[in-house]
Amino acid sequence: MNTKNPLEVKLPANPLRSPLASRLGRVNTILAAAVVILVVLAAVVFVAGARVLPWTTPAEAAAADYDDAKSVAEEGVIAFLDVDYRDMDPRIQAVKEISTGTFGKEYGAIAEQIRQAAIPAQTVSKGKVKEVGIRAISEKKAVVLVAVDSIVTSSQTGELKKSEACPYEGAKCSKYRFKVSLSMTKDGWRMSDLAGVN
Repeated sequence: MNTKNPLEVKLPANPLRSPLASRLGRVNTILAAAVVILVVLAAVVFVAGARVLPWTTPAEAAAADYDDAKSVAEEGVIAFLDVDYRDMDPRIQAVKEISTGTFGKEYGAIAEQIRQAAIPAQTVSKGKVKEVGIRAISEKKAVVLVAVDSIVTSSQTGELKKSEACPYEGAKCSKYRFKVSLSMTKDGWRMSDLAGVN
């Protein structure tokens, strides 16, 4: 006997269960997840800065180029002022490696004279960079100003006493400002000229 309940109401199929609705549900879930990821990334960048991004902004690239140029200028000046009559070979090599162009050739030509002058005078010289500033920079050239203090001991300075200007016994202290010209090479920035400035 087939009896129907007169109170039974047949409901239409749940539209959320259709294949189209299921796909739309997945798309909405993916979009919601993407929005959450973007919000989290924005919060991280806001807190930690642009350095956490997986790419380099033009400003960051320019800042890195400035930092590289300043670093090479500092390194070049320190290498140039670094003299120790007991071990000149690595010091001469350090200047040659960071130099290029005319300056590289000129330094290579006088390196042996520097060695021959340092040995009998028992010269030891060290430099300490105080300030560095970029005067001009482009893709291929840069000019950097470097202020440096130098301390020199030699057979000529043994009698010098400590003073306010030079707090080292038997040493001569000097202050220099150099204009360092840099050229971009396949190996990065290299020192192409070095000149003292007043």
